[in-house]
Parts: sequence; C-alpha cells; structure tokens
Amino acid sequence: MKNLDGLYAINDIEQETVIFTEKDMPDCELHRSSTNPNCEVVELDNGTSALMSVRPISAGEYFCVAESDDEDEGDWEEEDMMEED
Repeated sequence: MKNLDGLYAINDIEQETVIFTEKDMPDCELHRSSTNPNCEVVELDNGTSALMSVRPISAGEYFCVAESDDEDEGDWEEEDMMEED
C-alpha cells in the first residue's frame, strides 16, 4: 500500500459531470494517468475552467487527468512570441 495525496470521489460520479471549478479549487494539483484518466479540464461557457468527468468515477477513486505536453507547448508559445517581434 502507498501513501498518496490527492483528491478522490466521495460518491459515485456520472460521466460529463462538472466536479469543481477553478474558482472552487484554484491551487489544485491532480494525479496524471497515461492509461485511464477519469477527468479533463474544460472551459465552461462563462470562460471558467472546470474539472469534468470523462467517464463514470466510482466512490474512492482518485481524480486524474491525462498526461500532457504542457512543457513542449510552452516552448511553442515562446517561439510564437519571438516570431511576432
């Protein structure tokens, strides 16, 4: 057994349910999964970021998102800014 920190579902959650918004949990860090993510960050109609379930989540299951290439994207953004100058 491992000692894990993280947020988990206290009740079963249906697919496509908004779990919380950025305003509710501004400094939230989530587990990452390359094989079975259960959530994704989406933008709501009002422009707020939110965590939404992409599949049913069982009570006790940790919230996790897909691994991302954010570090690489940062490099692209920097290159785009350099091209604009």
